Amino acid sequence: MRQSIFITQPEFESKHWRAAFPGCLICTKEPNRVTASSIIWVLAGTPNWLELVKKYSQQRLLVIVMTNELEINQLRSALEAGARGYVEALATKVIIEQVLETICSGGIWLPGQLLSNLVGALSNTPFKYASTCELDLLTKRERQVVDIVVTGATNKQAAESLNITERTIKEHMGSIFNKLKVRDRIQLMLVVKGH
Repeated sequence: MRQSIFITQPEFESKHWRAAFPGCLICTKEPNRVTASSIIWVLAGTPNWLELVKKYSQQRLLVIVMTNELEINQLRSALEAGARGYVEALATKVIIEQVLETICSGGIWLPGQLLSNLVGALSNTPFKYASTCELDLLTKRERQVVDIVVTGATNKQAAESLNITERTIKEHMGSIFNKLKVRDRIQLMLVVKGH
């Protein structure tokens, strides 16, 4: 059974957290006990919040950053530290449950308005492959998949564009992630379009 652990500031708590996860733990500092199935929710602005995100993601735990104000730079820092989600701290019970469901099924959760800003900013930037990103390891087809996916296209859109099945795209994506040593699409975007 997955337990959600919320690390927050003193006297800052949303009623939606307990409504979504009745057995959750809410604390103002690192919890004493964290298990392999714990989900860590960290409030941005809490002392050492980025270090906590790094620490728990390095332990392969799912980490979600909550914020009082959506900011693109904070989002970037959270993702670089290993967060799998970024959500408003006072989001509704339904949103919080969707965040967890998305992340537990291998996805990433980003607020819609920031995601469109991020994808827009990335797709308007000319391609500049990062030197750390060894794209010559990829096959010609994998390069085509990367070029489409980094514009924000879904697997389905990429499959339609290349006239192949979604399943084939998923296989290519798995191979691309392994070869480029990235864990998800966001990290792929950041690496491929990095400076």
